[in-house]
Amino acid sequence: MSEKTLNEKTPRGRADMRSRPHRIRRVVLAVLATLLVAGTAGACSGNSSDRKLLVWTQLGGERELKAQNLVIDAFEKANPGVKVQIVPKSGQFTGDSAALIAAVRGNTPPNVYIIDRFTTAQAASVGLFEDLQPRIDKDGENLRSKYLPYAADEATYKGDMYALPFDTDVRGLMYNKTVLRDAGIDPEVLDPKNGPPTIDEVVALGKKMDKKDKRGNYTRMGFIPWDGQAFHATWAIINRAQWFDDKTCELTLNSPGWTKAMQDFADWAKEFNYTRVQTFLATYRPPNQPPTQSPFYTGHIGMAVDGNWSVGSINEYAPKLDYGVTYLPVPKKGDKPLTWAGGFALTMPKGAPNQDLTWKFMKFMAGEQGQRIYAKSASKIPTWQSLVNDKSVTGDQGIFPSMVKFTTSRPPLPVGAQISDSMDAAQQAVLLGDSTPAEALDIAQKRAGPQMKQFCPFKLPTHPE
Repeated sequence: MSEKTLNEKTPRGRADMRSRPHRIRRVVLAVLATLLVAGTAGACSGNSSDRKLLVWTQLGGERELKAQNLVIDAFEKANPGVKVQIVPKSGQFTGDSAALIAAVRGNTPPNVYIIDRFTTAQAASVGLFEDLQPRIDKDGENLRSKYLPYAADEATYKGDMYALPFDTDVRGLMYNKTVLRDAGIDPEVLDPKNGPPTIDEVVALGKKMDKKDKRGNYTRMGFIPWDGQAFHATWAIINRAQWFDDKTCELTLNSPGWTKAMQDFADWAKEFNYTRVQTFLATYRPPNQPPTQSPFYTGHIGMAVDGNWSVGSINEYAPKLDYGVTYLPVPKKGDKPLTWAGGFALTMPKGAPNQDLTWKFMKFMAGEQGQRIYAKSASKIPTWQSLVNDKSVTGDQGIFPSMVKFTTSRPPLPVGAQISDSMDAAQQAVLLGDSTPAEALDIAQKRAGPQMKQFCPFKLPTHPE
């Protein structure tokens, strides 16, 4: 999530939607984490009754809450006498750990916390969650193998699972066929049957769609290569950047793939005129804009990097939109398709009460039955592998579900938030022309790199059979 939609402002300022935590959250986490050890003593005795469960969720959208309640209804029906209360917490995509730290320290944690899966390793590293691996091993069901590998990786810290994956998202290139035709472009050129387009091809197509007024201001843009989900993580993954070196236990934020991504930002900022692009976005995507007025829906943006979550929004707010979805652009013609994903996961906060019943609920909600109910109702992609290609579950999400077979995730590092914050700053500095790509990446490395040392030795998860 964690994900920036076609109707959100940019540059990040979500990630995410991008679902990237803000710097203020990092400060809160650092301050409160030091109090955690003392606060967890005796936390195993909660205040909940034996048959009641409290769930906090960062999946707070109307559609998501309705779907989660359907899962809860099914669990309660299968377990007479059990009552589950679900409470939205924090933003849908960012997620603030301060409330959870305070609850754990005060011996009043919820039974379950549904979080942005990307943050699992960081929160687990400061002791916010129970280690689920002993329960998984005791059950002997090889539970990890049931989930999409990248989702299981994100739920892991130092070899143990601290979360159960729930839903997932997938990114692609969405295009407005009406805008393409108006620019004299046959939409068939972007049909996924042709394979992934190259970065240069997408940029060139976008320019053909651009329109300007007499003063040189954009009135339509074909493609904005730093807008929405086209942010640093996406381009780093497209350029196969290295984030971390297992052998040296060091971040590698100035590696060649990152350098290429930042150099492209620098070139694009000059090529498109960053200031004019931001003026265009302020005009056609103002604050508090009604979702029906997304510039992609209204024909002011021709192509955008976005995710499967936008399908539901289009169905709701622009059901007549003539659009298509293809693969993310790749560096060279013939390169294999690739993409990346985020999503959410269920965790058991440290000292949660009624842990046996809590575990039973977690396995239900994040298992086959719960994910079937949730994904179908909320138009999501499940992480339970046997459900991914079941159209009765995923519905009409186009090619998005089929992309999971070549999907990866951001490396699940315990300093993921620091990396995200540092790269946000680097991207912005490069786009504004305040720093060269090399300077910006060196600063990012110096900011986030030392934070990783406290967790060494550390190795990224592998995929056990």
